[in-house]
Amino acid sequence: MFETLLEYFQGTPLSLWGPFGLLLLCGLGLPIPEDIVLIVAGALGEMDGRNWIRVSMVMYIGVLGGDSMIFFAGRYLGTRLLASSWLQRILPSRKQIKVEGLMERYGSMALFIGRFLPGLRAPIFFTAGSMKVSFVKFLFFDGLAALASVPIFVWVGRWLWAEFSENLEEMHEALARTHEYSLWCAMLLAVIAIAGVWLWARRSRRAA
Repeated sequence: MFETLLEYFQGTPLSLWGPFGLLLLCGLGLPIPEDIVLIVAGALGEMDGRNWIRVSMVMYIGVLGGDSMIFFAGRYLGTRLLASSWLQRILPSRKQIKVEGLMERYGSMALFIGRFLPGLRAPIFFTAGSMKVSFVKFLFFDGLAALASVPIFVWVGRWLWAEFSENLEEMHEALARTHEYSLWCAMLLAVIAIAGVWLWARRSRRAA
């Protein structure tokens, strides 16, 4: 998939906005791993000489846009969609119960954790919308997690193309090695960020 997306967008006007559009479509159920799209965006940015920060910002908006589509689908269509047969195949009752249990147990933190759980990400965001969670709260926790993960995966794409563009086989091997490490690194950064926000809020309450 990584190689296919590179070949499709390379050297076209869609080398930036193509991955952005895919991230939005992921929010509508397109079965493409979001992390791979971000890595492809980074590689395309390296090919075209784009600034890493600019590519990361565009992809960040795409990620939040796709996630928000899932959230609002849950908010405004949740009851009707959950009763439909096709959604029952994607989100069976046992998975619904599991997701609702996560939401009840961890509250808003489930939104943060959900970004790092590909199999449960969409169900968690959909359930959050159907449970009428505040959109501001959703955007804060999801955005904080995405702020840690998106730039890392874009950077990995840039690094892979800069180091292994002459040998695609080595590039795939390096991708397999670095993908899991990148995910753990993103989770660590996100946990540090959330801990910092919590400590700041606690100090502010004490001062007040």
